[in-house]
Amino acid sequence: MTEKKIRTQLEELTEMFNALQEKEKIQDFIIRRFQKIIRNEGLSSSIIKSFPYPLAVFWQNGDLVLVNSAFSKETELYAADLSESKHNILNRITDDNFRILNAVENVFVGETTFLSGLSDPLAIFISEKSSKINSSLNYQSAIFFPIVEDAGQTTHGAVIFTE
Repeated sequence: MTEKKIRTQLEELTEMFNALQEKEKIQDFIIRRFQKIIRNEGLSSSIIKSFPYPLAVFWQNGDLVLVNSAFSKETELYAADLSESKHNILNRITDDNFRILNAVENVFVGETTFLSGLSDPLAIFISEKSSKINSSLNYQSAIFFPIVEDAGQTTHGAVIFTE
């Protein structure tokens, strides 16, 4: 391989690596912002409710505590449904989306997990009362992150589904 070709490939790889690091910084910033909003305004924040991507908040045992309007639109599972009966993220995981289990567990040890290439992850939440068979196949990625109270203890986990 020529010196010029090696230099070109090295420059390309360095550029891609720098872009990847920048993307990670932006994702970390967004998560810190969500954590701050929830800490300051609570789970019932209007920002959380109207965020344009499906978002759900859950307890350590996997029970859903909150879903936003974008989540409800995709699954027909509404916040009122959560008070009527338990909807558990852990009980609904499929073989295709088994990685979600580790992501949920990792949230409660303070870790953020980015998953991509999921197989219709919102389908596991479609309400039993729903007329929908499948959710939108557009959402194939998810960001799982902890919600931490002022004392530093993780109280809830959250997930945002992305395209």
